[in-house]
Amino acid sequence: MDRLDVNTLKRMFKAGSQYLTNKSDEVNKLNVFPVPDGDTGSNMAHTLDFAVKEMEKASDNMNEVLNNLSRGALLGAKGNSGVILSQIIRGFAKNLLNHDAITTKDFAEALNAGSAIAHKAVMKPMEGTILTVVRDCANEALKLTSINDFETFMEKIVKAASESVKRTPDLLPVLKQANVVDSGGQGFLFMLIGMLQAIKGHEIAVQHVVEDIHKKESNIADIKFTYCTEMLIDAKSKNPSKLKAEIESFGDSIIVVGDENLIKVHIHTNSPGLVLQKGLEYGELVKVKIDNMKLQHENVIFESNKDRNTYTKKYGFMAVSPGEGISSLFKDLGCDIVIDGGQTMNPSALDILNGLKEINAENIIVFPNNKNVVMTCEQAKSLSDKNVHVINTYSFNQAISAMINFDVNASVDDAIKNINDTIDKVTTVEITYSIRDTVLDGVEIKTGEILGFVNGQFVDKGTDYNEVARQIVSNAISDDTSIITIYYGKEVKEEDAKKLLNTIVFDGDVDLQYGGQPLYYYVISIE
Repeated sequence: MDRLDVNTLKRMFKAGSQYLTNKSDEVNKLNVFPVPDGDTGSNMAHTLDFAVKEMEKASDNMNEVLNNLSRGALLGAKGNSGVILSQIIRGFAKNLLNHDAITTKDFAEALNAGSAIAHKAVMKPMEGTILTVVRDCANEALKLTSINDFETFMEKIVKAASESVKRTPDLLPVLKQANVVDSGGQGFLFMLIGMLQAIKGHEIAVQHVVEDIHKKESNIADIKFTYCTEMLIDAKSKNPSKLKAEIESFGDSIIVVGDENLIKVHIHTNSPGLVLQKGLEYGELVKVKIDNMKLQHENVIFESNKDRNTYTKKYGFMAVSPGEGISSLFKDLGCDIVIDGGQTMNPSALDILNGLKEINAENIIVFPNNKNVVMTCEQAKSLSDKNVHVINTYSFNQAISAMINFDVNASVDDAIKNINDTIDKVTTVEITYSIRDTVLDGVEIKTGEILGFVNGQFVDKGTDYNEVARQIVSNAISDDTSIITIYYGKEVKEEDAKKLLNTIVFDGDVDLQYGGQPLYYYVISIE
């Protein structure tokens, strides 16, 4: 075969997608840190699967197929690896427009175009990643254009990709230390292998199906406390932690933060009057807001999109949340759209884009809350016609702090500056477990051991998640620390979380919240 017609190209991408999907778990395990949140394979598989489904909606017109493939990849992109793959496909497809059939030279030039666009899309490109593998393949492809037979041509490209993947640990020290190859590069190699199988006339058996996030419908019966009550108190030298203890029996979803001058209170309760009365004992009520959540729920269920978008406010908010407890907190703090997502369940660019469409505000602030979601949000922003500001939050606790301290009267520039200033003051502690034997920063790690991270850096290990968390928090507390918030995950019992709370020695406010996040026993915010 010396040329690819449109149907052969479609078969190649479909086969590449299925092969990558089948191998997605294998790619997921190629994680630098031995923690259970590897999702590179899943993200790349979802991105390519979405692109292929859009491609299959097209007729047999080459331009229509290429345009659908490109747009599908952009919209379906999940995680950093998915976004990079979508940019590779975008450059590849754009370069092949207006071709009735594709030669090996056309394919090589398109691959180079995809490599160049993907490289530009990454702010700080690094050697030893998928970008290196794609570039090596593209360079090799240009050397092979004298080969007319596509099967031979693709075999040599696959070989080049395989050799490039094997070299990634020599280019990126963290890969060598973890004894893994680059996961994104391996995913790209699997896609190419699938494409080669299609050229050879082989079918790729379905061994694995791309799964997506299914969002739960909330039920009005789940609302235990009717009134969302908020108040701002001009305090008279009172301790916010004492006020919190006094109103805990009145409800749940309690947030009490502040200092001796100003206290901000949020609580779900059936007795808002008692809460306000208790607040008056601490000072003058500067601001009070009470919402009936059952009525709000009914409005959300029954209002049309048109009805909800009849007004424009200055600021709107979107946040990505990894757990039901975190989602509730974001909604309580006034977040317009909360999207399920986080480790191993990254939202796609289309999920983010659809959320942006639902927010009618002059300025929309987006909190990705995961390093692997930032690029997806930026991609959705580029596809939106709204004034969107993506904040580089790498954990949900940063966004919660930013929203608690947000000034709705501030100018856009001041608001963004204040958000970033708040985030810079937040220290994030994460407690999870190891999924394999490895070495981290010279420390030998065994499967199942508890691992502790501070701002994404490995700092400690142990056998008890409460003890590891206690030790890390004790070391992280400084004279500037004013509040510690413990968000416990869905695998942690409340009684165990309270035991951790009681072991933390700190002359300040220590708050406990149910986060419901998977994989991470605790996410602890130190401010």
